[in-house]
Amino acid sequence: MNLGRQHKNCIDDTVLEFPRSLFWIIHVIGPVIIFVLGMRFAIQRAPVSMVAYRLLRRLMER
Repeated sequence: MNLGRQHKNCIDDTVLEFPRSLFWIIHVIGPVIIFVLGMRFAIQRAPVSMVAYRLLRRLMER
């Protein structure tokens, strides 16, 4: 039982405190950027046979 005592966190009001806006930038926007960069890398490394198959399939639809 604390009886009205509050324990102050050692990083409160310091530079190490984690602001809300930075939290969302790191945890939401950061993974989106990593995902987009990963997709660009995966597309660049796509096997030639897969690219040829998609091209032929697109040509056959016409």
